Amino acid sequence: MNIGLAVLLGAAGYFVGAVSFARIVAGRVIPDEDISSTTMELIGGATIEYRGVSATAVGARTGPKWGIVVGLGDMLKAFAPVLVVRLLWPDDSYHLVVAVMAIVGHNWPIHYRWHGGRGQSPLYGGLAAVDWVAIPVTTLVGMFVGLVVLRDMFFAYTLGQFLLIPWFLWQGTTAEVIYAVAINAAFVIATIPEMREYFQKRKAGELKQVSSWREFRTSHPAMGSGRDTGET
Repeated sequence: MNIGLAVLLGAAGYFVGAVSFARIVAGRVIPDEDISSTTMELIGGATIEYRGVSATAVGARTGPKWGIVVGLGDMLKAFAPVLVVRLLWPDDSYHLVVAVMAIVGHNWPIHYRWHGGRGQSPLYGGLAAVDWVAIPVTTLVGMFVGLVVLRDMFFAYTLGQFLLIPWFLWQGTTAEVIYAVAINAAFVIATIPEMREYFQKRKAGELKQVSSWREFRTSHPAMGSGRDTGET
């Protein structure tokens, strides 16, 4: 791998990832609202303060339609450059660098004072170009364990992405294992404020367990279970 080329492609991935579809869409559909902080109601009535600027923030305020639009845009901005780089340099790992840096740009965009999202949408967008088979396998296993075994909304929605580490350990390359660790690290670091508050409230017994598949489908605030009015 040429280090100079890797740095150049990584920088390109960062700035493409830093494009904020949440701000673009919110500026058109809810132009008078500040989406930098969103109060979200979870199952059981407990609330947490979500500080990301992302599909989740937009969906919580407008309903799932515009949240999905933002999510698809955030996935595409990672998928397209990763796929192009993989096709241009099929024998190298440059596409993995771009995939990681697209998430970094999404989470910490320099031109928005490092205030971005949490990285799930670009994580899965980039993964679709890296190894699309991993998505249904790890997602279904993660959802099953999170919903049936742990009965916890956070793990039901996120465990699949953490399972990418053992997935690539099982059948990936060393570079792909490093990639899986890096993308999950970027998610965890960005999500620390929300995770801290979430687990504090879970420990205090304020959060209700997810009891059914139907409840799980609507448990995420961005799917309409806890719309934010813009007041915090």
